[in-house]
Amino acid sequence: MSARVPLILFVIALVLFGYVLAFERGRPSRTEIEARAGLLVEGLVRDRITKIRIASGDERVVLRREGEGFDETWTLEEPRQTPADPEKVEDYVRNWEFSVPVRTLESPSDDDLGRFGLGSPAGQVTFEMDRSSVRSTLGASSPGDGGGYVRIDGERAVSVVGKDVVELFSRTWDGFAAKTNAPMLEDLDAEAGEEP
Repeated sequence: MSARVPLILFVIALVLFGYVLAFERGRPSRTEIEARAGLLVEGLVRDRITKIRIASGDERVVLRREGEGFDETWTLEEPRQTPADPEKVEDYVRNWEFSVPVRTLESPSDDDLGRFGLGSPAGQVTFEMDRSSVRSTLGASSPGDGGGYVRIDGERAVSVVGKDVVELFSRTWDGFAAKTNAPMLEDLDAEAGEEP
């Protein structure tokens, strides 16, 4: 065996390591995705979410997550910059995490996609996770029971979802904003200014 072989193997290992760092790090692993098989958004990994974007009509909401565990904070970035209520955001993410399609159409035709209103969607929700993202698109048409048609980017399939999932597309910023203690502070200031 020549001295070149170990050197060539070392270079190949470096190239593979560089590929993993550049393209695979920060994306959901195959195990994480397989553990979510059968759910509406299989590529959603809660602990990796860094940003949530909600678009419905003219309404835009952007939530940003910083930190982890007890140090985790959520901030509303659009349409206003204000702290977000972590419990409301957690509830929203949990609803997405465990949403299940009513039924799935594996290979819809282009005519089907047009009938479902996916060409001009009623709403979109994007979860950014490190270097990857998952976008759900709600079609403008409805199957008639208050539900809707949802397509996950990168997949051909279209899922029929219930009314609870459709409502997730229309959440507004004030549904996430943290309540402030401003009125309570004003009351304290007023009391401090009163004479005994």
